[in-house]
Amino acid sequence: MIRSEQLKKLSWEHHDALKFARNVAKGLSLKADLNQIRSYAVNIAENFLDPHFSLEENSLISRLSDAQLSNAAVVEVLQQHQQFHRLKCQLQRAETSELQSLLVEFKELLKTHVRLEERHFFPFIEQTLNSDQLQEAQREIDAGHMVDCSSWPDPFWRPKV
Repeated sequence: MIRSEQLKKLSWEHHDALKFARNVAKGLSLKADLNQIRSYAVNIAENFLDPHFSLEENSLISRLSDAQLSNAAVVEVLQQHQQFHRLKCQLQRAETSELQSLLVEFKELLKTHVRLEERHFFPFIEQTLNSDQLQEAQREIDAGHMVDCSSWPDPFWRPKV
């Protein structure tokens, strides 16, 4: 999918998000320690997803008119951002017996969210914002862009040898 230059860095972050979802999935399939996977998911949520969502909301969504804010993709993006926040809080408080289902929900929501943004939200933004708005957004995105933060001391998603 061809992405406008202004949104490319957010798309790169989406690639990282899919990698994080895949790591959680692999960890679950390898029966890795659920508390370790939880720590990873919460870390990703706090240090990658929260800043990424803020960047999208402040650089893109804040430039939309009231009428544009009612677009189905925009509404769903904002709902999913809130859902991630609630899920992060649930993961932090969960008993070990609850972790499996919450981690499955986390990785599935992450994949669903990236698809929504890449297939519907970003195309809407690219069609809706004018070139000046997109240039201003790009400056903010460039300043707030995060390089891959996936280093983890014990990669539970790799089989033990």
